[in-house]
Amino acid sequence: MSTKLTLIHQAKLDEAAKMAKILGNPSRMQILYILEQQTLNVTELSTALDIEQSQMSHTLKYLRDHQLISQERRGKSIYYTLDDPHIMSTMTQLLKHAEHVLANCDHTGAAVDHTVEVDL
Repeated sequence: MSTKLTLIHQAKLDEAAKMAKILGNPSRMQILYILEQQTLNVTELSTALDIEQSQMSHTLKYLRDHQLISQERRGKSIYYTLDDPHIMSTMTQLLKHAEHVLANCDHTGAAVDHTVEVDL
């Protein structure tokens, strides 16, 4: 007996794998999470995440190159904002799964809040 399977187009798989790689880095996830809430410049982001400005600039360029954030010049500073809001639904699903793993519960368990507020 022959069964037909539907496969995902390779170009779509490749692009999805790129997004998974981007979200596989905790710092990049934090930056996206922060920029969903507020537009900030590199100094503010570096301070909030305790990351060297040069590393932050490199990470921001990487996120811009993948069309997840955009930038806007205001005077002498460049401000960054989330440019692809639907990536947050993907992050939300990943974080929900992480909550289940951390809580050692099945996927019907209550949500646990693992967020932390920081002052700028």
